[in-house]
Amino acid sequence: MTLLQDGGMVFAVLGMLLAMLAMAAILNRYQAHQALVHASVRRLESQVQRISAALAALSGVPLSRQLRIILHNDVVACYREMRRLYRRYPGIDAKIEGAQRLANAQGAPATGGVGPIENDQALHQIIGALDDLTAMMVGAGTLQTLAPDVRAIFRRELAERRAEAFARYHLVQARRFENAADWVRARSHLSRLMNELRNAVPSTEFVRGLYTEAQAASVALGSGRSRVAAETVEQPALLADTA
Repeated sequence: MTLLQDGGMVFAVLGMLLAMLAMAAILNRYQAHQALVHASVRRLESQVQRISAALAALSGVPLSRQLRIILHNDVVACYREMRRLYRRYPGIDAKIEGAQRLANAQGAPATGGVGPIENDQALHQIIGALDDLTAMMVGAGTLQTLAPDVRAIFRRELAERRAEAFARYHLVQARRFENAADWVRARSHLSRLMNELRNAVPSTEFVRGLYTEAQAASVALGSGRSRVAAETVEQPALLADTA
């Protein structure tokens, strides 16, 4: 009887150990799953922040309605995936509703091209946002599946807005320094612009038109500088004759 009791106790202890090991394995799998879920949610949050920051930085850049809708819909898709992964995410239903409203509210782009760009910092912020969106249009950069030809169209648009932003800023700055007779700085802005447009990818007809405009400004700058220099040289002789 003692042997049977001892054997039963051994089996009971073994059973408890096996149950504990099974529970530990289940707990480990659950924790690993939760870690994966949280990592996925963080990636989706990052995607939402990335798109939102880019659109905010490009408020003065006339992106096409189609591109803006795609970007806002990607935010909606991110939020929906977050809800699927983690239904207790704070305020997720309201976030989805708000993002969908923004996507539905997109209208035609503003006319008049890229708005005023105050300084180098503002230009770099715009260029950084355009580059970020361009990177999203390569491969699987969006949560939504987009056809390769659609991605190519949006990359072309972003490249043209990038060139336009450079042209807008540097042509205005060149004219400002030209009016102040600061020929060195005026020439520097035009040189930087032409170098940027020369290396732009893709080199579309729109980009080439901007390059031609920058060239014309450079020629006009040289002519104006030569004229002022000639007038400066002639002025003393005129004063001498008058005397």
